[in-house]
Amino acid sequence: MMLRMALIAVLATPAVAQETMPLPDLMAATHVHGIGPGAGGADSLTLATHNGLWAVDLASRTATRLGHSQDDFMGYSAVPGSLGVAYASGHPVTGGNLGIIRTDDAGQSWTHVSDGLDGPVDFHNMEVSRADPAVIYGIGHDRRVQRSADGGVTWKATGEAPEKLIDIATAPGDAARVYAATEGGLFLSPDGGGTWRPVIEGVPVSTVDTGADGVVRAVDLAQGLVTLGEGGNITPVAKDLPDGYLLFLATTSVDPLRLAALSAKGRLVTSQDGGVSWTDALIGD
Repeated sequence: MMLRMALIAVLATPAVAQETMPLPDLMAATHVHGIGPGAGGADSLTLATHNGLWAVDLASRTATRLGHSQDDFMGYSAVPGSLGVAYASGHPVTGGNLGIIRTDDAGQSWTHVSDGLDGPVDFHNMEVSRADPAVIYGIGHDRRVQRSADGGVTWKATGEAPEKLIDIATAPGDAARVYAATEGGLFLSPDGGGTWRPVIEGVPVSTVDTGADGVVRAVDLAQGLVTLGEGGNITPVAKDLPDGYLLFLATTSVDPLRLAALSAKGRLVTSQDGGVSWTDALIGD
């Protein structure tokens, strides 16, 4: 506990450029709220955390702070196909809510885009469309689905998210299709969050993600990691997952089979084969 408090104190001090620490220290000191691709190739990824944005080098097992922000990024979504471009929401270190912010340089600097409806908002679920990078979805504590069609500048309410929401993902090829992983199953909206229909029912679905290959992957606590076909067919990928289930599943490079996630116990885990097998990022092979 004393070590954890000491590390948190380090994270809370004024940031310096290229602040680097061992990855195990970062994972012990903060909470991860999102995972995205990294700018350093296949062995890199980006972590959105309670204490800012960090670049992870999996080969050296080190983490480097990106920019000077120590804000709490509760919502984070990289723009597909635009390395270094991402949107975020959450809480500034000084308190309150961030609204919607954007980076075009991999987190070195951020621009406030808008406050959202009745904001500044604090989106805990935020996703840039795989079909249209100008379309962004955001959902806060009130479950209201907000949608922007102009890169986050203006927003409108489109509906209400299913209860006990955990994660969202957008579908490839259609900016109006949104998936919602919840404690009661997986749901699909064909109309931007206006209405929802069940895809997987009666069992928690802990995460859902659309990969760089357009494949929608989800973790069903009964079946494990599955993929979803266009016709609604579900194909099992891996029954046994690290610590039982995964959170914040994400493609981490241009290779759609390279995935990263948090385990049920908060371990950072990676896969090189589309989720069939997993490795603890702090231990390696």
